[in-house]
Order: sequence, then C-alpha cells, then structure tokens
Amino acid sequence: MRHTLLYALIILSCITCTSKVNTENSILDLVPNNATLVFKINDFESLKDELSTNEVLQNLKTLEPFKKIANQLQPLDYLADQKKGLIAISPLDSTNIAYTYISIDSLSFKNWEGLTDKSIETHSYNNLNITKYQISESLFFSSYIESYWVTCSSEKLLQQLIDEIDSPKINSSLKRFYAISNKEKVMNIWFDMEQGERLINQILTPDQSISNFASWMSLDLTLNDTEILLNGVTETNLETNHFLNLFNNTKPIQNKTATLIPSEAHYYKSFGFDDFKKFSKNKTSANYRTSILDSLLNTVEEIGLTKVGNEKILLLRTYGTATLLDYINDEKVSTEEYSGNEIWELKSNNKIFKPLEPIIGEASFTYSSIIENTFLFSTSKSGLESLLSKYKSGDTFDKTSLYRTAENKLTSASSIITISNLKGTIDILEETVSKSLSKTFDKSKLNDYVFGSQFIVDDGFYHSNFLIKKITEEDEQNTVTSAFNVQFNTDLATLPQFVTNHNNRKKEIIVQDQENNLYLISNSGKILWKKQLSSTVQGKVQQVDLYKNGKLQFAFTTNNEFLILDRNGNEVKPFTMKFSGGNLNPLAVFDYENKKNYRFVVTQNEKVFMYNSKGDIVKGFKYDSAEGNILDAPQHFRIGKKDYLIFKLDNGQLKITDRVGKTRVTLKDKFSFSDNDIKLYQNKFTFTSLDGDLIQVDTKGGISSTKLNLAKDHGMDATTRTLAVMNDNILQIRNKKIQLELGVYSKPTIFYLNDKIYISVTDIQNQKIYLFDSQAESIPNFPIFGNSVIDMADINNNKKAELVFKDQENTIQVFKIR
Repeated sequence: MRHTLLYALIILSCITCTSKVNTENSILDLVPNNATLVFKINDFESLKDELSTNEVLQNLKTLEPFKKIANQLQPLDYLADQKKGLIAISPLDSTNIAYTYISIDSLSFKNWEGLTDKSIETHSYNNLNITKYQISESLFFSSYIESYWVTCSSEKLLQQLIDEIDSPKINSSLKRFYAISNKEKVMNIWFDMEQGERLINQILTPDQSISNFASWMSLDLTLNDTEILLNGVTETNLETNHFLNLFNNTKPIQNKTATLIPSEAHYYKSFGFDDFKKFSKNKTSANYRTSILDSLLNTVEEIGLTKVGNEKILLLRTYGTATLLDYINDEKVSTEEYSGNEIWELKSNNKIFKPLEPIIGEASFTYSSIIENTFLFSTSKSGLESLLSKYKSGDTFDKTSLYRTAENKLTSASSIITISNLKGTIDILEETVSKSLSKTFDKSKLNDYVFGSQFIVDDGFYHSNFLIKKITEEDEQNTVTSAFNVQFNTDLATLPQFVTNHNNRKKEIIVQDQENNLYLISNSGKILWKKQLSSTVQGKVQQVDLYKNGKLQFAFTTNNEFLILDRNGNEVKPFTMKFSGGNLNPLAVFDYENKKNYRFVVTQNEKVFMYNSKGDIVKGFKYDSAEGNILDAPQHFRIGKKDYLIFKLDNGQLKITDRVGKTRVTLKDKFSFSDNDIKLYQNKFTFTSLDGDLIQVDTKGGISSTKLNLAKDHGMDATTRTLAVMNDNILQIRNKKIQLELGVYSKPTIFYLNDKIYISVTDIQNQKIYLFDSQAESIPNFPIFGNSVIDMADINNNKKAELVFKDQENTIQVFKIR
C-alpha cells in the first residue's frame, strides 16, 4: 500500500502542477534538453567530505569511465561556499561530454588571490554577461540567468540555455523526480537510460546494454567510508522492449536459491515472479519468441544463476515438479547416483532452456538434478557434484559474509537480485552491461567488497537498490560482548571519555575519580598514568596539537585552573593558570580555519579570557566581559564563511558574536535556557527552553519557537540532520516516537561511529541503558543495565569493533558492538 501511494503521489504531482511547484522547479528550466545524468546536490560541503573519504570512489576515480567524469567536473573544486545545486551531464558532440552546474549560491572561489595561473574575460550575449574563467588547464563559462548562477564547460551550451530560457523544455520524468526528491540525502541522481544512449556510449563503449534495460532511474545517494548505497525507483517505457518489462504485473517473491549454491560462488542472480504465465505474456509484448515449451515452466517461480570457477549453474525453483520432471525423464540419456541424489545427463539438443533466453541468454546445460522442489542444471557433471556436496555439508552461499553483508542492506523479496564479489561483478558486467566497465573493475582493488543490486516491481515502477560495501565478518549483527573493565579504589567523579593515542591513532580512556586523580587508560584496560589534580575537571577533556607536529595534548579546566597536559600527564607550560574565586565553566577550544591556530576560551562568571596557542591573551578579542554570568562553555559554529560564537547568559540573553567578539546577530528576545547545549540543526542555532519549547535562531536573527510541551528536565541532542528529544519516558528520534517504561531519564546522546548514527538514553531511576539506531530501532541484545552510555569509538581503529563504555560506581566497563 505504501508503494502504491508513493506512485500515486508521483502521478498527482504531474497533473496538479501549481504555481508554487513551478516556482520550486524553475531551476529545471536551465537543465539542457539532452541532459542524461543529473545530480541534485542537497548539501555541497557534506557531499565533498563524504566523497573524499569514501574508499570505493577513491579507488575508482583514476580509472575510466569515472576518471572522464571526474576530469570534466574538476573545475567545480575551485568553487567556495556552495550549499546546493544541480549538475547536468550532456553529450556535447560525438566524442565529448559537457557539464552544467546551476545554483542560487553566488559564484565565489577558494583562495582566489592565491591562484597564479588564472584569467577572466567577460562579454555580453543576448543582454546577459558571460564570464570565461581559465584556471590552470580548467576552462569554464558562467552567467547569471533568472536568479541562478549557471556554470558550463561549454560556452555554446551556455548560449543555448540563454536562448531557450523563455521557452524551456523540461523532461516530464525529471520534473516528477525533482518534485518528490529526498532532500535529507546529500545527493539525488536522475539517469535517462533510454534517451541517453549517446552519452552512455561515450562514457562507456557502444557495446553497452544499459539503454535497453529501462527508461529512467531516480536514486538517492548514501555514502560512508566503506560503502555506497543507492536507493530509489526505476521506470520503463511500455512501448519499448526494455528488459524490466518482462516482470510487469508480476509480484516479487522471496529469493531462496542462495541456500543451495556453493559458498565459493562468484555471483548469485535470482529472478522471481508469482506467475510464469505473466512472464511468458510479457515476452510476447517485448517481441521475444514463445513456444509450446513455455507451458512446461508454468510452475517456476524463481530462476537462479551462479558461477563457480568457470562453471555456470542454473536453478529453477518451482511449486510443482511433476510436469517438468516428466519432460526431463523423456530427455535424459543416462542416470547416475551421487551422494543420495540422481544426476541425469540430458540430450544435447534439449530445448527446455529456450523459454528462458531473455534471462539466461543462449545457454544450454547438459546435466541436471533436483533438490526438493528446485531443478539444478550444469554444463558438467562435476559442477553438480560440487553443488550437491556443498549443500549437504551446509557450506552454502547464504551463509557467507559476502551474502550476509549484502542481505542486511537489501529487502527479502525481489523481482531481480544480484549479489557478487569482485570477480563475479567483472563477469556480470562483461556479459550483460559493458565490457569497458568490466575492464575498469578488473583494475580496481575492491576484492574485499560485495556488490549488490535489486529491483522490486510495484504497480508500474520498480523500487531499486544498489550497494557496494566492504565485506564484514559480523556486519550489522548488533551483538554485544565485554571487552574489558577497570575498577578503581574510589568512585568516579567524571564521566569517562575516549581520547586518541597519537602514536597509533587508537582510542584510550581518560577519567577522574572523587579524590581528583586523573587517569589515562589504554585500549586494553591498563592504567597508563595517574595525576593528582586540585579539583574536578569541568566538562570534557579536549585534545589539541599545540605544536602542529601530530602529537596531541589534553586541555581542560577544573573549578579554578586551566591546564594542558602532554601524553604522559606532564603539564605544558605556560598552560597552568589559576583563577581566584574558581567557578570556571568547561573549557572551549576554537580552531576557526582548522589550521591548529587554537583559541582557548575560559569563562568565569561574566568574565571571558581568550588565549592563543602560546598562552597569551588574544588582544583583538573585545568581548571580555558579558552582560551577565555565562552559563556554560561558549560554542563556535561555522556557517558558510562566517564564524559565530555563542554565549548563554543567566539573564536570558543569547549573545552571538563574530570571532573578534563583535555582535554578529542581534536578538532582543530573552530565553529560559534548559540545561541542553545549543546545536546547529537544519543550519539554525537550536536549543530548548525550560518552558518546553524548541527554539531555532537563524543567522539573520529570525526566531521560531515550537511548543513541544516538554517537561523541565527534558533532554535534547542534535546533529545537522538528526534531532533527538527525551521527554518524560518518550524518546523522539526525528519523527519517530518510542515509549519507554516509566523512569527518570538522562539526556539523549547522539554518536556517529563507523558510518552509523546511534542514540543512547539512560533510565537513571531503574539503572538501564537503551541504545537505538538512526531509524529509531532498538539495538538487539544490548545489555540493558548500568548507569549511562558515555562515549563510543572504534578503539582499535579497525572499523570492526564499535565500543561503548559506561561507569557503574567505581568501575568502567567497555563493550564491543558488532
């Protein structure tokens, strides 16, 4: 029902195109008519960050055809302060491609003054200015058209867009996809497979088969360090012989043939449908041949294909074996028993595989056997013997890490599903997609990755999922085991936290007991050193690289001191500063340009002390005395090119300054601040009040308040895209609410670790910890006990062990989450 409603929404958006939609879609007016590949970037900076850390793309970027696209888009690397926009890829002529970048963000460049090999020329065209930029070997053209900045690699293409601006031709599929695009994803991708054959042939080679597969594909991109996920929909043209049309009006089924094939299979393909007669009818519509033999396969509901070594194997799962078994008995030449199963040799001119040619090609198999209701076919007897042997021993594909890694990201029922290792992917690409793309992956170093694709028919379109992910032994199992625990002579005074060992980049733990001893603990639970302090550490210990040599120090405040310690616990001069009267807030550390030119901010009552990396007061900072007592450590946010320093004052004032302490945003309203930190959520300064309201302040001083009717002791945490609120016993993550048992709950804490987001909350009254993922699903098998989840990290830096630790009286316990 949900999928049907989604498709109805797509159709409705085409029919009821209001003026509001036209306004929102006006950016499409500037997309070239022949654009084949369109990228909608929803968060430019996040996308660049994720692209730069993704191991798959870093591996492929120097190989064709990815290199060709990357070289085309290289000039966009010079742009600065871009938030969102569209990139359209089009064929320019028979041998070249061009890009068009469209955005409302003004055109500015990184370090423009520092670029030496550059030139700018501007001339007029149809009453608009076109500016030609030459930076090193990059040449591109830009113009401001209808409130948008348009940048093209081709001046001719830019002129064409200017000429057609009064009568734009927008592709109807592109318009539909734009209207329902998921803005929460960093990027949406739209691919015109049918009309884009010219571009596809340039990017790949004319031997490609993609343009015959479907008409349009709309995908949302999710990137993690070792994973690429693409999820969306694919459309077909019913008047064209697209491959996917073979599955029209069928229903997906659970794919089960993976439970039969050997574990060493390079790939696994499964084609499923609820009614083979519909498949046969679709073949006729698509101009494929049908014959009387089609009726022999009427009970087939799954077609499986695999390759073990050089041996191809075909599996036909049925809900009735009688008819097909009778045919095989008539076609067999001989019978041999192997391990309790019969293996039949078939006549060489056997025609039973003809009805399956649209799927398996012009293949023929000589040997056959059967396991329960599934027929097995192979070109050699040894191939079937190996399969039967592996099946009986339980050494099957569905039990491999390869399969399970993909299975956790794909749905259980499919019309088409493919799961493969690198060798299998190379074979599949060569046989069914593109020989040139196959050669590209053959040169890659993705041997420890799984590749998956899936199509699920649903009332006229296909849900589509694509996956490239590093194979993990226990991926997404969410099992929790103890790593170690450390017991102290006295109770703990601070919450333990993970810190980085700069020698090996692994994680260690820093914590303080109630006798004011500060401890550093190794990743195996060994106490490395203990240092006596005069009072309790305020807030979190921060790590800095004072000397810009990769060696990290610990910076923090106590009640009356500002201290920096080296890795061995020794004090770093001159950072042992005492403040009479005490009452210091936690230390704030700002690094405006990420160049390790630190600003250390110590606040005491209404006083503000800002120090540089040498321990000197920063003379240029003017906000050294606030209008009231400062409630917590100041916070720094960077939005675009501007810095914002945030101070919460006890008189209800929210002070927002620039980096030199001048007021950047003026707010007349006063607030009853809750104990929760201010977060940058949806690009707005977001916090909650004691009155139970969610308050957001934009960079122009605009204030919005949402009444959430929160209790005074509510908790809130947020990232740029995820908001978590704990109110009484109701935890809300994004738009999902979870009702927990009655208790007294801590603030929710959001952790981002190894490509995943976790949210933890603690029932202080009943001493229980709860852990959830970003979809508000609880983590199974997580031990519900203790005081609180404090911090999470990959202690051994191997991207396998995700650890969480808690304190319970005088003990730290560390758990591995897999």
